[in-house]
Amino acid sequence: MSTSQPVDPREEFRDDYEVAMESWLRRRFTFFCIFFFALESVVALTGIIARFIAPERFTSIGSGLSFIAPTVSAVLVGLMLWNVRPRLERRRDLIRAANLLILLLGVIDLGVLGLIEGESISTGGFLAWVFAMHVASTVLLPWTPRESLYAVGPLYLVWVMIETVIGIPVNPLGTVLALGLSPLVLLPGMAIAHFRVRRWSRRFRSEAVTRGFLSLRREMSQARTIHESLFPRPGRDELLDFDFEFKPMRDLGGDFIHASRTPDGRLRVLLLDVTGHGLAAAMTVTRLSGEIERIIAEQPDIGPAALLQCLNHYTELLLSQHSIFATAVVAEVDPAHGVLRYANAGHPPAFLKPNKRPSRQLGPTAMLLGAVPLDEYECGETRERFEPGDVVVLYTDGCTESRDRRGKMLGIDGLERAMDVPQAPNRWTTHLVRVAESFQTGQNEDDILVATISRLAGVVPNESATDRATAIPASPTEIAS
Repeated sequence: MSTSQPVDPREEFRDDYEVAMESWLRRRFTFFCIFFFALESVVALTGIIARFIAPERFTSIGSGLSFIAPTVSAVLVGLMLWNVRPRLERRRDLIRAANLLILLLGVIDLGVLGLIEGESISTGGFLAWVFAMHVASTVLLPWTPRESLYAVGPLYLVWVMIETVIGIPVNPLGTVLALGLSPLVLLPGMAIAHFRVRRWSRRFRSEAVTRGFLSLRREMSQARTIHESLFPRPGRDELLDFDFEFKPMRDLGGDFIHASRTPDGRLRVLLLDVTGHGLAAAMTVTRLSGEIERIIAEQPDIGPAALLQCLNHYTELLLSQHSIFATAVVAEVDPAHGVLRYANAGHPPAFLKPNKRPSRQLGPTAMLLGAVPLDEYECGETRERFEPGDVVVLYTDGCTESRDRRGKMLGIDGLERAMDVPQAPNRWTTHLVRVAESFQTGQNEDDILVATISRLAGVVPNESATDRATAIPASPTEIAS
């Protein structure tokens, strides 16, 4: 059993992830501009006030620029905030604007710092600025470690080249040591960017999966309601009792049952099992359900074997190319004459439980649907006597494939033994489903569907119309139709 790997949210929800990251960056970029506009404005205002209070302190060019530089920076940030930012649409445009702004602020601040300190910027002054600006930008802006280097990286490389040219001839050992350790000032900001984006990505993935799961559950619940509306309703009259119970492995399943009446009152029940499980199988069932309705609407008196012939033709033409096949069983009961007509296309054998006698299996009469074309498909039909008190049981392989802790399946024989009880239960369907579920360890591995047709006391059957356990082919008229 393979262990599932965590899915990158940018792969699983790429579009939503990009939109959310862009929205997050847009909000933070606005805050970033407001923060630096307020900071530079306060510094500029403080310098102006200090110049008027103590003008004797502002005699050099560098000291005179100490309040002009933040004023220019404040104007620059203000233009970015009110003029440029509203026109930025994509995330990469926001990142470029943020990097350009940081780069310009760095040129201004470091230029003033160089004039104040003398001929060149000291290592301590430059690294302190890089550290402060890099950490501030990664705290305020949600971007990756690589994106955080786009602005301070060029300034850092220029400083490295200047220090290499000027510092090594004067102090080789100290300059080399300073250059070697200087990249460490970038690590805190990169770490902040990495862990911040990673934490946000995890939270986004969790919220996206939760939203997707809840949405899927609502959709599956609605789909199950629509899917089960295709199923017939159990019914009972003075002659017959029709009942079924359906337990899908998931919300939707590939098992289906259809019940209809012929013009002369015979009850026809079709049980279908499509390959696969879940949504794909349920969609196939929907297609087959429409085809069954069409066939019966056009041929309301069609027999079991002919019905399976038509379904095989549809499955072979339209579904087998997608490796989708199905098994089916049709039981048609004529209560007026006490006759059961039966056809089975690769489905597990049905059970005929005569009144107060052991049950018997009714085996397949044809191969599964969709395996061969119509001209190669042969389907037989069986007739059985169906007297008052008799029950015919149809089921899907989810019942017989229930497994215990040792991996042993219930099997057809195990289900048949459950039929031979001293006293008939109130509902055969509930009884057999409980037998299968109690044998199963853990969750069902397949859909479970059990249907029964019971003959009640009523009209005496016409003996001449019955032919016990005689297999006959479908009539040419039915096959042609």
